[in-house]
Amino acid sequence: MQVASRAQSETVGMILLLGLVVVVVTVGGVAALAAVDDYRDDAPLVELDVTVDGSNLTLAHRAGDTLRAGDVAVVTRSEDTTTRYSLGTDGDINRRATTSESQFGPGDSWRPTAPVGFDGSDPYLVLVIHEPSNTVIHRAERTLGAVTETPGPAPTPRPTTTSPPATTTSTATATPTTATTTTATTTSTPPESTAINGVHVEDRTTNSGGAGYRVDYDVTAGPDFDRVRVTFENLDSSWATQTVTETNARSFATYDIGAGVGDRYRITVAALDAGGNVLDSRTISDVADGDNPDANTGLPESNDPKIRGAALIDLTQEGATYELNYNVTNTSNLSEIRVEFDNLDAPSATAELSGTAPRGTIAGYSAYDGTEGDDYEAVIRVFDEDGVLVDRRVISDVADGVDPAGNDDLTRASSPSFKGTLIDDLSMTQADYEASYNVTDRAEFDRVRLWVSNVDDSYAEGIYESTDPRNTIDDFAAEDNGGTLGMSYHIRLQLLDADGVVVDERIVTDDADWTDPSGNDGLSRAGSPALDSVSVSDRSNTNQNQVRYRIDYEVVETNEFAEVEVYFRNRQQPQASGVVRSTATSENNLEYTETYGTGNTYDIEVRVVDDDGIVVDRYVISDIAGDKNA
Repeated sequence: MQVASRAQSETVGMILLLGLVVVVVTVGGVAALAAVDDYRDDAPLVELDVTVDGSNLTLAHRAGDTLRAGDVAVVTRSEDTTTRYSLGTDGDINRRATTSESQFGPGDSWRPTAPVGFDGSDPYLVLVIHEPSNTVIHRAERTLGAVTETPGPAPTPRPTTTSPPATTTSTATATPTTATTTTATTTSTPPESTAINGVHVEDRTTNSGGAGYRVDYDVTAGPDFDRVRVTFENLDSSWATQTVTETNARSFATYDIGAGVGDRYRITVAALDAGGNVLDSRTISDVADGDNPDANTGLPESNDPKIRGAALIDLTQEGATYELNYNVTNTSNLSEIRVEFDNLDAPSATAELSGTAPRGTIAGYSAYDGTEGDDYEAVIRVFDEDGVLVDRRVISDVADGVDPAGNDDLTRASSPSFKGTLIDDLSMTQADYEASYNVTDRAEFDRVRLWVSNVDDSYAEGIYESTDPRNTIDDFAAEDNGGTLGMSYHIRLQLLDADGVVVDERIVTDDADWTDPSGNDGLSRAGSPALDSVSVSDRSNTNQNQVRYRIDYEVVETNEFAEVEVYFRNRQQPQASGVVRSTATSENNLEYTETYGTGNTYDIEVRVVDDDGIVVDRYVISDIAGDKNA
């Protein structure tokens, strides 16, 4: 379909150019065309427009193929004078100096460096020549107040393009003495007041979704400003070219066609006046591969919101799980923060979540089982009140329960912190832990979160929370799951402030073997209950293989007292282990009995627990049951 359309345009172009040659030779005897061929197959297909104001000439590219500036010449001729200009050396494109490699494409405007010198009394001929094909691709005859246009080969039709249509048309015939023309109204040179301040192109291409772009721009709008036109020109598949028009001077445009991965794109942002004249433009080239182009100019920063800090929290267990902690500055015109959790291995697991608070947590991302171990990118985007993307950051990570390196510290002077933490390994017949903590500077305190992951077997995992600033989270890990004794556990105790941001944390990895991990703090305080005296008596009967212990104790400072608990761990036969408890502050006959286990070694721990559930004093001893030596 495209081939047929192009062939038709070439045929029309040839007829027009044949007529053009006849008209020029007959009417003006113009020798400039003596060396220029008729239309050839390798000629570009373009729609151009010439306007003249006083002594200034402007050549505008309306549609069609993009031209290399060094390949194009502009010839102006009066009765006595002929002047030849090169687009690559003798002028500027969009008010920027050009080279032979500069690109002249849809939306661009070229003007010569020196004034043309039209005086309005004689007719002037303007020819645009494509030098590699030696073909006239545009002709305009100038007299004061009117321009007669003869277009070159028509451009390939692009149904999605919304560029303003050409304002002039012409028909040339083979009769040497007649030509039908349409007079175009001369437009003035655009004032200098409208200018594009910055453009940012974000390549959002994915293998599953196809080529995708978001273009944010900022324009200083003068009195002549009318709209912004963003052209997404696919250089490999013309059908995929699209144009988006926006009326706001600061906004964005998006492109998504569901195909085109790996294609070459030329993206042009043009500021237009009401007549469709280009006041200023920027062009950025890119390959649709998901990587942003290096040519991004960026938007002026001024007082835009910016990411001050970000921390990606990896809570992966059975399936990838993430949340993002962040802090944004310059929040007066903040609109939204979005986080795209991009799974690079399984695109179907990609999702985007958002928030509006200037400092907080974006949580709730959890993928399906099997995504643990996948590669992720967390793409953080900050938008201002115009919906413009003003800051962006990418954090890479493997979904393995371990935070990525380089997370920012989001604490501040008023943030709460752990005064002390205590992780007790109470594993006897299976994994069993408890975690105690004390929080200081509680004005911004929200909660403590305990995250535990079984490194060896994922079924023994969980997340627990407490809103008490001084407390114990107990019986976590594998309370109802046997066979976990000796397995390795990854334990994270996190302190969250009122914004949901993690401001303090303790991370340990430990084997569930009754041995506490290093780094524990003492959490007793002035007035905490304590053991004044304690004794353990071994009264086991070896003849009957009966284990029996008696514990006597005395507790002082009892205002915060809750209970005494005594653990008996049998090293050789864990199933013969157990625990007894008492809420009495004084005991003379607290007993532990077991129907077997004599001759085995017992680790015995007497623990004093306060009313926050925290162990504030303890007594530890080991004994061989039945040797009467405890």
